[in-house]
Amino acid sequence: MKEAFTLRTLAIDTSAIPLSVAIIEDGVPVASVMTARKKNHSVTLMPAVQEALGLAQLKVDELDRLIVAAGPGSYTGVRIAVTTAKTLAWTTGKPLYAVSSLAALTTSWAQSSGQMIVPLIDARRQHFFSGFYQWQSGEIKQLAPDDYLDRQLIVERIQSLASHHEKIVLSGDLTDEQQDFFAEQLKPTNVELTFAQGLQRMPIAAEFESLIQNRQPVADLDAFAPIYLRLTEAEVNWQAQHPNEVSEHYVEQV
Repeated sequence: MKEAFTLRTLAIDTSAIPLSVAIIEDGVPVASVMTARKKNHSVTLMPAVQEALGLAQLKVDELDRLIVAAGPGSYTGVRIAVTTAKTLAWTTGKPLYAVSSLAALTTSWAQSSGQMIVPLIDARRQHFFSGFYQWQSGEIKQLAPDDYLDRQLIVERIQSLASHHEKIVLSGDLTDEQQDFFAEQLKPTNVELTFAQGLQRMPIAAEFESLIQNRQPVADLDAFAPIYLRLTEAEVNWQAQHPNEVSEHYVEQV
């Protein structure tokens, strides 16, 4: 009798302070490694991958596909995750799927419907990487493009979308001051506003398979790059010094 095929997936995310790595077999997480401590992901990611493979009793060449959170988020963290995922995809010959690091902050609500999920990643100076999503029947729907916005513009974007939603969830590792700001600014909006709690505030790699339904893998690994959504400080300075020169676009569409 022929043995049933098992789909084995490695998912990784280092786009922010939390590091999350998981092995998923046929939709069921069988190994997960997470840390919320500030560490150098360039040092800790591959040991975490090896630990997850060990827990699942797998070798890297037994994987069938990979999923990576490709940004936006920490420049260094996103670059490390994408570089590692590309290297593993090249060496194993297995397909690589890319997901938004913002969409990764919505998976706790995958079984709910109707409410708008607004994932936020602090980008400093009262700016956030922001997304606007909704889950419907187990599938994620993007209500507006991921963006890099001032917090007041986020409020305005929420207000413009709020008429279609009775409940809004702000997800992400927000400080008390940031939560107070959004709660106060959104008071006039006639919706039920809640904030993610506990693990809901963090990306969970074990839940990433829900984000790639009806998605195609990365077509060109060589061209695949992190999603930054804004220029680095070095790029801003370069453009200021070379106003008449054109540099490569800093956002890679996936």
